[in-house]
Amino acid sequence: MIETRQAGVDERWGSYEADEWSDAVVQSMKLGGVDRLYFVSGSEIGFYQESIVRAHDRGWQAPRLITMIHESTALNAALGDIMVSGQPAATAAHVDVGTLNYGAAINTAWEGQYPVLITAGTGPRAYTGSMPGSRDNSVQWIQEPRDQGGIIRQYTKVDHRMEHQDNPGLIVSRLLQIAMSESKGPAYLAIPRETAMARLPGTTRFPTRDELGVARPVRPEPEDARKVAEWLIGASNPCFYTAQGGRNPESVAELVRLAELLGVPVMDTSRVCRLNFPTTHPLFGTGPSPSNADAIVVFESPGPFMPPNDTPRPGTRVVVVDSDPVQSRHKTLDFQADLWLPTATAEAARAIYEAATSMLSKSDMDRIADRRARLEDRKREMLATAETAAERAGQRRQLHPRWVAYQLGKLLEPDAILLDDSLSNAGFVRAHHARSQAGTYFQSASSAGGWGTGAAFGAKLAAPERDVVLASGDGYFVFGTPLAAIWAAAHHKAPFLSVVFVNRSYTTGTSALERTYPEGNVARSGNYEGGLFDPPPDFAKEAEAGNGYGETVREPEEVEPALRRAMQHVRNGTPAVIAAWLPTLVEEMKLR
Repeated sequence: MIETRQAGVDERWGSYEADEWSDAVVQSMKLGGVDRLYFVSGSEIGFYQESIVRAHDRGWQAPRLITMIHESTALNAALGDIMVSGQPAATAAHVDVGTLNYGAAINTAWEGQYPVLITAGTGPRAYTGSMPGSRDNSVQWIQEPRDQGGIIRQYTKVDHRMEHQDNPGLIVSRLLQIAMSESKGPAYLAIPRETAMARLPGTTRFPTRDELGVARPVRPEPEDARKVAEWLIGASNPCFYTAQGGRNPESVAELVRLAELLGVPVMDTSRVCRLNFPTTHPLFGTGPSPSNADAIVVFESPGPFMPPNDTPRPGTRVVVVDSDPVQSRHKTLDFQADLWLPTATAEAARAIYEAATSMLSKSDMDRIADRRARLEDRKREMLATAETAAERAGQRRQLHPRWVAYQLGKLLEPDAILLDDSLSNAGFVRAHHARSQAGTYFQSASSAGGWGTGAAFGAKLAAPERDVVLASGDGYFVFGTPLAAIWAAAHHKAPFLSVVFVNRSYTTGTSALERTYPEGNVARSGNYEGGLFDPPPDFAKEAEAGNGYGETVREPEEVEPALRRAMQHVRNGTPAVIAAWLPTLVEEMKLR
């Protein structure tokens, strides 16, 4: 038997009832802010089920166990939960193969800086019958890789295999502390069945996540804030660029306040993963390219410029704001800056605002007011142009993706949560979704496809009172194992609407390939084999197979009624899919 010694533990730690180590694990999760554990069954992680039911029966703390039927969907669901709730979530999977099945969602967790506790069991090592949880099945000899944590180590802040000398509650609290501290990110915990089933003497002591403390961003030095304010006030063509500034929702209001004070436009860069600034605001999307700006502040964007053409010109003042401004998780960084501020958007924007208010002269304010008026005029023109383009798109008999995005935007309530995995049609979705509230728009921060369906399910669990809508390309929709997500949405009564842009095409193998080889054999022959999957799966029937509602639309006049029918199904408790049948990307290139 594994012994758990209570002698010598810190008496300042809380005392909790527990029969087994797994009881301490699930209690520490819940006390650390984890409300939901996304669980895919495995023979060596049954301790989660036993401990959570035991906690429920005895009135102990424990997260809710969410039954899932695929690991990548489970992890993406945890990410969707986190992005809406702002608190960590946890997952559980079966040994090394379950960890492998998390797949590309691991990359999304890492690049999106999601504080998720990713867990898996490990194959039992103990000799049969020597202790509870010991080896009892021949398959367990092949469930022990050399280093299970190595599968995921490159994409986590920390990984750990629970050992018999550990305090289980402390280990979970510590991993959650690391995950929730800036820069946030995933942690991985492998738990042997023998260790999880080890007996405790009726109680255990450990600190919670918050008792350990979570590291938060610090304010910039006052002289740095004054320097940035001075550069922005003196600039003729300043601009803010951001991709992940809205990662913390309070950052949106702080950035709006600063932008309005100084009349600075705000532009999203590539790899956007949150609503960073209200898209309906006159200052959003009205700024210059980086090569035309003379003062730039980059708020939490790992790739703000695309060298060499779209980079700041010599003499432009560049400031980079990020909890990790030099992006130490990535090897290559091509960007130069005059000032690197290791803080988050809210803290930086607040400090710069306070510095600027004491520096503005009457002539500065008059000049800023003139610029603000020009930007407001430009925004009105942009909105009118988009509206005209949408109306024109609605007249085309081959269904236009802009028309689908336009009708979707009209459907959304102000507080609806929109997840955008539409890829080649994301420009249309962004042009018409009209999101203005923090926490109402999300994209995947990574290059991994398939985040959307699982994330939409997790978002709905975190915000059951709000509409949750996914806009997805068909390729990414397939990558996301949608049957598993739709089933989970129906089973757990957390329905969401998916709008699938069905162009039967991969951007990489069609339009992007043609840009790479404009005079190549593929472009000349028109043979795009490998870039097309036509005919595609029947997504409407796939929705039905997952106990949801599905419908395919092919004509412009069908789109709005179908979307409204589908949303009614969702509000009545049934997940729904609308598959919008579009020209292939090869056909679309010829139509435009």
